[in-house]
Amino acid sequence: MFRIRTVLAGAAVAVAAALAVAAPAAAHDELVSSTPAADEQLTVAPEQIQLTFSNDLLALEDNSGTAMTVVDDSGTDWVAGDPVVAADTVTVPLEPGMPGGTYQVTWKVVSSDGHPTSGDYSFSIAESDTPDEQATAPAETTAPASPEATTAPEATTAPEQSDSRPWVMGLIPAAVLVVAVVVIIVIVARRRRK
Repeated sequence: MFRIRTVLAGAAVAVAAALAVAAPAAAHDELVSSTPAADEQLTVAPEQIQLTFSNDLLALEDNSGTAMTVVDDSGTDWVAGDPVVAADTVTVPLEPGMPGGTYQVTWKVVSSDGHPTSGDYSFSIAESDTPDEQATAPAETTAPASPEATTAPEATTAPEQSDSRPWVMGLIPAAVLVVAVVVIIVIVARRRRK
């Protein structure tokens, strides 16, 4: 009887240790920056959307796990081609001639752990005073707009939906460890009585 209890206690401790090691790896990759940045107001339309994540992403052969839309207030999607995954970065080209207004970026990728993750954010383009202003502005202002977008700190606010996930995942192995310790204490106490 004592041997069975010892084996069960050892198994409980082993499971707890395995869960404690696996828990950090279960957290999905997070969006760490974007160009344009979240809530950024641009003076000219961007040529592409670029998202950078906390780890290298998985790129499936049929590209089914990666998707992005860039939709304006009227519901028009301005994405001009398939998203391209390169290590921790996803880039998608945009159609030219995007008018002033607010744009909603919605993305879906496959994390390095093999699980899909998604999110969204918005940016805006300033309204033009004249119809020709949008067409002539890019040659003068595209270069300075790009560095601002890559350094904007607002991008870190995009993945709010996953902020609490690592903390919750940490509770599971902690609970298992507590149960394992209680089992060991009960077994030792019973053994001392005998």
